[in-house]
Amino acid sequence: MTRAGRRALAAMGVAAALCACSGKGGTTMGGGGGSAGASPCEGIRGKVEQLYRAEAQAREPRRVDEAVADNTTMVMNDCARAPAKVARCVNGVSTVPELEKKCLAPLDDEGTEGEELRR
Repeated sequence: MTRAGRRALAAMGVAAALCACSGKGGTTMGGGGGSAGASPCEGIRGKVEQLYRAEAQAREPRRVDEAVADNTTMVMNDCARAPAKVARCVNGVSTVPELEKKCLAPLDDEGTEGEELRR
């Protein structure tokens, strides 16, 4: 499984766990968060979708929409934890590998990043 695939699976598990816990955790999926203006995370959503769409069309043409949705959710979840930092970083990258290496929480070999959220 690719790094993006492992990251997407981990993000979905973390998102499910967050939604099941408190009402506050559920906002990480939506991105609006109740503020009057657009959040920094919503400001990068289009670029993130564009980067992952280009990658998915080249690597996984049969599941482009699913890959874009999964990977965008993963980035939005990381962004929700550190909006200014992740948004600024995403605005400075031009490829998916660069985005994942520089802007997102690192994954271990099993594709888990949720350990830090459980503590």
